[in-house]
Amino acid sequence: MNAARTCAIVLKTYAWDSFVQRQLQRLQATFPDTDIFISIDETNGFAGNIPYPNVLRTCNADMVAAGFANRFEKGSLLWWNADYTHYQVQACIPGYAYYLFVEYDACIGGNGNRLLADMIADGADFVAHPIVADLSWYWTAFHTGVYPDGQLRASLNCISFFSSRALVHLAARRRAMSAPGTEIKFWPLGEAFVASEIEKAGFNFVPLGRYGDVSRYTWFPPILEADLVLPAGGHTFLHPVLDQKRYIASLLRQTHFVRHYFMPGSHLRRELRRFPGVVSRRQLYRAALARAAQRLHIARGGL
Repeated sequence: MNAARTCAIVLKTYAWDSFVQRQLQRLQATFPDTDIFISIDETNGFAGNIPYPNVLRTCNADMVAAGFANRFEKGSLLWWNADYTHYQVQACIPGYAYYLFVEYDACIGGNGNRLLADMIADGADFVAHPIVADLSWYWTAFHTGVYPDGQLRASLNCISFFSSRALVHLAARRRAMSAPGTEIKFWPLGEAFVASEIEKAGFNFVPLGRYGDVSRYTWFPPILEADLVLPAGGHTFLHPVLDQKRYIASLLRQTHFVRHYFMPGSHLRRELRRFPGVVSRRQLYRAALARAAQRLHIARGGL
């Protein structure tokens, strides 16, 4: 079996710019013999002309029309239900036995043909990075009504591999849960839904770390694109990789205490000093206030 010809690679994004284009080029370098598609979320407006033949455009309305519930507990529909677009992709390009989804801010280094061949040889229905869904995971307590008695599983799905049959099953489960009259108090987050439903159905869930280095595959801190080095040997999985503008925005939005900038030697101060004059004190104060408001919101029981 030619793994490259049985699997579609899908780059998921919400915008098209020079950074996303470079990410596409990196995917093409890793998977030179594989069909690569772009899935772009245009809920906030048309993304413009994309000089690439394999572009699948989507928006919230498309998901609802396809039978998926217009429900999310935080953020936006396709942020909370990141798996929704996977089912649209499969419906649009159904002729593949496997699908590998890669978020716009993730990178894969290594021999793509070898990677796909190994996943297929393992009989993997789902490959992703497991999250320990115990009480230490923030979202665990919210999902007890949907996945009780130890049924909850979770995974970081920025890079995720699926068999066709697994996607068909997951789409059917989302539609069943979306049916009128179905009482689901807390709508499950994609990271919880996918891993839990895969486990319940008895599909083969293989950890991403089986295939390479995941030491820098997490939510935070980000990796600056200018610092990106993809090793020549072995497979490496990285997230989040960001250009300068997105990198600075991530530091300001995700650093727990932005006031640490004013502490000599802090990580935030060290990183922002790489970009002299780019971030003003006013921006820092605004970011600190926003972060403090978010902590207070969570402390009061908000999401």
